[in-house]
Amino acid sequence: MSSLWWGTYPADGLGTPVGKGEGLWRQDDDEAAEQVLELPAPSFLVAHPSRPLLYAVSEAPASMVHAIDVSDAAEPKLAGSVKTGGTDACHLLLSPEADELYVSHYGSGDVAVVPLFPNGLPAFESPIQSHAHKGHGPRKDRQERSHAHSATFAPDGRHVLVADLGTDELRRYRVGPGGVLEPDGVAATLPGGAGPRHMAVQGEMIYVACELDGMLRTMRWDPVAREAVLVDEQQITHAAPRSADEVAASHILVVDAMLLVGVRGPDVIAIFDLSPEGWPRYRASLDAGHWPRYFAAIDERLHVGCERGHEVRSYSLAHVRRLPPEQETGAIAELPYRAAKVTSPACIVQR
Repeated sequence: MSSLWWGTYPADGLGTPVGKGEGLWRQDDDEAAEQVLELPAPSFLVAHPSRPLLYAVSEAPASMVHAIDVSDAAEPKLAGSVKTGGTDACHLLLSPEADELYVSHYGSGDVAVVPLFPNGLPAFESPIQSHAHKGHGPRKDRQERSHAHSATFAPDGRHVLVADLGTDELRRYRVGPGGVLEPDGVAATLPGGAGPRHMAVQGEMIYVACELDGMLRTMRWDPVAREAVLVDEQQITHAAPRSADEVAASHILVVDAMLLVGVRGPDVIAIFDLSPEGWPRYRASLDAGHWPRYFAAIDERLHVGCERGHEVRSYSLAHVRRLPPEQETGAIAELPYRAAKVTSPACIVQR
């Protein structure tokens, strides 16, 4: 039987000292969860596709990647750790063959390559590569330097794209032999102050959730030029901020013919319907709890981590699919959900 696993921040939240008792939580019931392992700020998780292993990144001044053995779900064990060489690591991308982890560092702005043995454990004591980036954006408070926020594979599968919130760019790396990354310029430059955070890929389309200006940008991949071409941009949600003055986009996910985008401040998940060609059309915004940082669609449920609400919510995907279009501009729809207490949830995977 598989479990849901949540990585968390310290109880006082992102930006506070780590190693204050936070760690990995297991959830086997929509209304109950428990902490099963203590780790410093494991804010992003990925699961090995075939082995009982999770990978967690510690978002800390001296960041680390941890391999966690969950073969005994009741007592997960730390199986190996690697110092990433960067600061405030915030995202992991696992290669399709599960041979490498690509680590994005918000603080230092670089991307590190961590090779894995066939058994899934880290192959070396440190990354074999670290690619730094220079630049800045117009927002002096958030874009004073490069901030690599996430990475994904381009539609061609031969390049890794890095969303750089600090420079408003999608950086491009060619995947070489052995999973090494070769710097290959910039695939797209977004409008100044956009702050690209997370991306979702569907076919030739790349959907970018821009944290700083609250916009959803749709890019089409040009395989000849190796560029992401902007083809559409629209406001992510019409809902006004509720829990903070800011509107801060978070995660983005394609589920069937829907595109879901989290927005903190308004504290909603915006729902877009995708045409057969991949064009997003805004439908509605769903109340998603206090500060919806991350979410995942698992077993016909939408699981949402409400970071500042210290809870995780579970919605029926059938209810989300049937949610009617927004009837009044800025309205926030409500759906029934189940909730469990989790301190500062940041990310979820199933294994």
